[in-house]
Amino acid sequence: MASEQRNLPLPSTPRRSGRKRAFEETQRNNHAVTTTTPRSAKRKQVRQEIVSGIAPVIDLTGQVSSPEIQTAPRKRKKIAANSPLVEKEERRRRIFRTHPPQTYLQKLERARTQRLFVVGRKREGTEEVPTERVQIVGTTGNLYEVVIGLEPWCTCPDSQQGNQCKHIIYVLHNVLKVSGHLEYQLAFLSSELREIFAKAPINPQENASTENESGKRRAVEGDCPICFMEFDPKSQEIVWCKAACGNNIHKTCFGRWAATQQSNGVRCVICRSAWEADVGAPLQGLLAEGRVNDEGYINLADHFGLSGERDYSTYHQPWSRRYSRYSYYY
Repeated sequence: MASEQRNLPLPSTPRRSGRKRAFEETQRNNHAVTTTTPRSAKRKQVRQEIVSGIAPVIDLTGQVSSPEIQTAPRKRKKIAANSPLVEKEERRRRIFRTHPPQTYLQKLERARTQRLFVVGRKREGTEEVPTERVQIVGTTGNLYEVVIGLEPWCTCPDSQQGNQCKHIIYVLHNVLKVSGHLEYQLAFLSSELREIFAKAPINPQENASTENESGKRRAVEGDCPICFMEFDPKSQEIVWCKAACGNNIHKTCFGRWAATQQSNGVRCVICRSAWEADVGAPLQGLLAEGRVNDEGYINLADHFGLSGERDYSTYHQPWSRRYSRYSYYY
């Protein structure tokens, strides 16, 4: 039995044609290539299809959005630094003072108690950056020029050394009536200058009113138009323009003013009307009649009835420190 089974013929396998065999080999090769393609390549292919618009974009919410509706985000155009569209922040030329220093308070006290004489004022600059130029006679009779601008300065030695001198403080405090933190700053911004001059009292010499030409005296109030210090009828003699405007002036101030104008005829410092008997161009007359002293300044002590000597009674430091390298008191 076993020998018979060994002698039985094996079942024959069906023969495949050459065409069918070639087809099967091609299928096997294609399957091998497909299964060996790396996943990164597939991702890249899908990404390219999405960008090119071949395949739809599916977000996490399950909503399908057409690639035609998808738009790339706008790129913001960079503006050049020097473009007029870019507003540059203005910088203060000197350090901002958060509080008034002791040196300022000392000079402010002298500006409040010592009478100086303003002999000329002129508004200059532009509407954006206004300035004012003031000619002022100091306590020794020297004629100085003060300019209130982005960085106020004065022709006196103290200011020339970079300090805020008494004359600058006098103009800010008494003439322009600056208050608050601006009064003790060493430099201003354009906006601060516009604020200062917008709030400043009107220059009486440039705003002479013609409404009152009868010589009727005005109320004794406000400040003297020469020294810009407040009237005190109880302790000061006050005169007024009887010829026309009726404005009041300290008698002492007007007497010293009139002494400089004898050659031109004395006139009211405000309305320029003849004063009881007749100032033309006051500053020009002072420049012509003043003498230049040893320091190089035009000195008007004789015209204003001043001694020409500097009063050190209000200085707290001894004489030996008066001309220190850090400050020069005037």
